[in-house]
Amino acid sequence: MTVVEIPSGAHMTEQWLGGRFRLDERIGLDDQVSGISGPCGSSWEARGLSLWKATDQLLNRPVTIYLLPRGPVPHAVVDAVQSAAKVSDPRLATIYDSDFDEQCAYIVTEWTPGTHLEDLVLSGLPNPALAAAMIADAADALAVAHQAGQPHLRLTPRSMRWDNASGLKITGLGLDAALCGPGADDPVAADTTALARMLYALLTGYWPGDEATALPPAPRHKGNVCTPRQIRAGVPAMLDAIAYRGLQGQAADAPLRPQTPAGMAMALRMVQRPSYRLERLESEPVSRPGGQQRPGRHARSRAGFRLRTTLLRPAT
Repeated sequence: MTVVEIPSGAHMTEQWLGGRFRLDERIGLDDQVSGISGPCGSSWEARGLSLWKATDQLLNRPVTIYLLPRGPVPHAVVDAVQSAAKVSDPRLATIYDSDFDEQCAYIVTEWTPGTHLEDLVLSGLPNPALAAAMIADAADALAVAHQAGQPHLRLTPRSMRWDNASGLKITGLGLDAALCGPGADDPVAADTTALARMLYALLTGYWPGDEATALPPAPRHKGNVCTPRQIRAGVPAMLDAIAYRGLQGQAADAPLRPQTPAGMAMALRMVQRPSYRLERLESEPVSRPGGQQRPGRHARSRAGFRLRTTLLRPAT
């Protein structure tokens, strides 16, 4: 077991928390807490925030523990934990327990196996149909959270994991934003745009947002982010529109412009409807694009550098 300095308190005995949780392995903060290593989150790390894989000795299950620095816990963190703990969805990492004692405060959440979407994209792009299904699941989960009054507010490729056995899991609901800095003026729009960015990354291998990630920044044409179809052949036109219009924040009355996580999920479910035919839907994985070169002449001609509006056609 990793040996580190851990604050001692009434709820801690050696390497145990609350007489129940055994700390097994320290985890890098940027591995689980999306954005924690950024400007807003670095002060937490400097003050002593640490993240652990631990074992719940009572229920014999792995858990994730946020071990907070000594001192009063900010109200934003307490509120986020209490609010997120009330949200129940199998695609959202559950908050199991918390203790906000100033000498040894901690938060216990579900351990989430699998691969970050960031690493998944770097290793090879999923086919567009799977990408749509994954983000539809994420959108459904966030719709449940929004209905319960708790947005995520800091959804990044490292706060979503994919496991072939258990499927998609979103971590840090509300908590990441409370730890990492100010929230959004419009939480619904913020989470919807974040979902569109995730879809864009899964379709292209590039990141269209301003956040620092391991993914290369999305290529641009005349100052605008290229559409997925300008980057990757075979992306269905409907997915291209959902991703591009979602991240561009076009007018609310624009066709296929998702305005909420629930709207995003509904739009993506249409892609999977057997009564409609999607253009050039691929069934096998495609390697991540290499380099950031601009689309070639033939690709430009094929995509036309314009978003097509005739997207959904009845099957024939």
